[in-house]
Amino acid sequence: MRGTVFRASLTAYVALLVGPAAAFLPGPEWPLFAGGLAVGAVGGAIASRRIDAESVLSPLRAVAGLALPLVWLIPMVTTAESLVDLYLSPCFAGACAAGVWLLVVLVAYDNRQRARIEALTEHVTFEAGPPRETHRQLQLAVGALLVLTGTVVVASALFLGDDVSLSSYVWLPAMVPVWIMLLTNRTTHEVAVAEEGLRVDRTIHDWGTVESYELTDEALTIFRPTWYHSDATFAREDIEDVEAVVDALSEHAPRN
Repeated sequence: MRGTVFRASLTAYVALLVGPAAAFLPGPEWPLFAGGLAVGAVGGAIASRRIDAESVLSPLRAVAGLALPLVWLIPMVTTAESLVDLYLSPCFAGACAAGVWLLVVLVAYDNRQRARIEALTEHVTFEAGPPRETHRQLQLAVGALLVLTGTVVVASALFLGDDVSLSSYVWLPAMVPVWIMLLTNRTTHEVAVAEEGLRVDRTIHDWGTVESYELTDEALTIFRPTWYHSDATFAREDIEDVEAVVDALSEHAPRN
């Protein structure tokens, strides 16, 4: 299934990338474009059998795959005589291949992560959420934001009267479920201490990014000091076998 999605998205990308070129041949534009799509789809299907997901994720290929479709923006803009012509053009479809390429990269990355997770040598696993105090602070922050937003809406209605546009607050109903979820839901993560790294749900943190860990009466904290790596904190009360987790962690990181 994973390979099928990758091949299908890569085939669609090549079809959109190649298709507009046929429209520049002598003859009716859209039938030629359709023929170009068909040729591109065949080429994409062949390429998808020979290109693996890992090669797509190399930085050079990832950037090149995104940049190539954007070349179609040049003829799209220079040949359009109106705003409608700008979008009703085979070149616009070619430029849209950039969005399909992002899907290709995402699918390739997901495939790689799944493969890495399946190959992990996991010593111990547990499920835990954030410490109660951390969740309570989040609830207070969301509650304060909710009160502030409500105050602004009410004040606008009272002081601005007819000058206030209710359309400015159409986003409020959509935000209510989000606020309720943040106020009531306490997210639980599946964590695994493996030989290759620390797995949190479907993300693997290599041990090279972990500096140390700390166990208190309330929480287990994994410290990752680099500024673009956030620490991971879990409620101790959620961990069933704390000793097993500590023993597994101690093999890879020092304890504070």
